[in-house]
Amino acid sequence: MTDIDQYKTYREVGTQLNSDIMEAYSDRELIVETASELDIDFDGLNLAYEFESQMPTHFEFALYEYRRNGTTAAERYLEAERWESKTEREILEATIDADPSLFEVESVSESGPRLTVTDLLDDREEHTLLDVNLSRTAEPGTVLFFRPVRYDEFTTTSGVSFPFPGEEKTRLLEEHDRRVEPDESKAVSRQRFVAFHDLYRDHGTHIQYR
Repeated sequence: MTDIDQYKTYREVGTQLNSDIMEAYSDRELIVETASELDIDFDGLNLAYEFESQMPTHFEFALYEYRRNGTTAAERYLEAERWESKTEREILEATIDADPSLFEVESVSESGPRLTVTDLLDDREEHTLLDVNLSRTAEPGTVLFFRPVRYDEFTTTSGVSFPFPGEEKTRLLEEHDRRVEPDESKAVSRQRFVAFHDLYRDHGTHIQYR
């Protein structure tokens, strides 16, 4: 199996896995608290998503950032060994271990669905990313907020990303420093997710998931 075939398998299995975790651990508190934290309108019955990608964004935040008694829904799913295959376990472990960050696209490969990106917040190093959709839409200079999920074969995104025009880079870095406090009770990754979700509303390049 090629790494691209493996990537497609991870994507397909991961989408269903997230739905299974939501079904297993979703309740009113989870929905209300996470919608409120992301400033998503909720009238008690319906969520008023503002753009198409906000639903998978909300799900990812609810599963991998929101903590109840110190653990996320994804962590509880893994600890309970509710995964049904080796692939599901690999996806869970890799995604749980991944912290979101802000990246700048340096180049896009002409020979395959790969991008070279630089982490602007953490290690400031270049990384190679395998992502079919982003390789088709992102251009050098684009700034992306995403969770880099590392497998043995490659690194990809979790499937959720917030793209921004390159000219927004300085603003984004300044807003990150203003909004994210390492000493606060909430994890840095959770604060980052909320901050860049908010910034994406006003300054991002809105995309469709296919």
